[in-house]
Amino acid sequence: MNCKEIYNAIEHDFPKVKYRTQYMMPKVVKELEKELKFPAWRICKYTVPESCNTYNLCYYAEFPENAQSPTNIHYCIVDTDEVVAIIRALTGKYLKPDGAITELKQIHLYTYHFLEQYNNRFLKNNTLSHEEIACMFICRNRFITPTRMNERINRNFKKHGRFNSYVYEVRDGVCFAQTSFEDAKDENGNLIPDDVGTLLILFTTFMNENDMSEEQIKGIEDEQKILFKTIDKLFFRNLVE
Repeated sequence: MNCKEIYNAIEHDFPKVKYRTQYMMPKVVKELEKELKFPAWRICKYTVPESCNTYNLCYYAEFPENAQSPTNIHYCIVDTDEVVAIIRALTGKYLKPDGAITELKQIHLYTYHFLEQYNNRFLKNNTLSHEEIACMFICRNRFITPTRMNERINRNFKKHGRFNSYVYEVRDGVCFAQTSFEDAKDENGNLIPDDVGTLLILFTTFMNENDMSEEQIKGIEDEQKILFKTIDKLFFRNLVE
């Protein structure tokens, strides 16, 4: 399956997964309200009958006051002879060369190696399974800020070519990833107008900011300043127009 087919398959399952997530919510809330230690979470497995795709429905309450309305996400489990990973389909925003903003289909893939790094470097809880770690990472890090890679952040980034051009900052630290972009094409191989394609992000390395050098942190901050200046210019231009 290509990226578009994976995205469409997960998107097709979404209504049933969403319904199941809400159906389980009252039961999960009752359980979370009885917890004495936080953060607390629950994971419920659900297999969509038509597609046979299996999802983990995750509910996460960071504090007792969150127990009645826990953060909830879901992800699909990929288990083959070559890879065992967590996969999600999302929709982000893409800034086109002409300055227009459009939707961008995204596939986020988390390898077990990445999840183990996140646990070892941030959660530091040896009792957690890979699926629990994935639940914690995704629920805690809902917002991901892409930042252009430079030699101050990773002096060897050019060795990986154009697939290693961004670093992703999250609440708990910084993620290094390999990216791939798949153009949207019809059955005849022609590009589909107004469809920018699908972005695949393979998260490979997690870094706690406390373990990063001052030079790396400064490199990220400088790239973010450039990004925010660009956003400000576009916002001002849209106001004028």
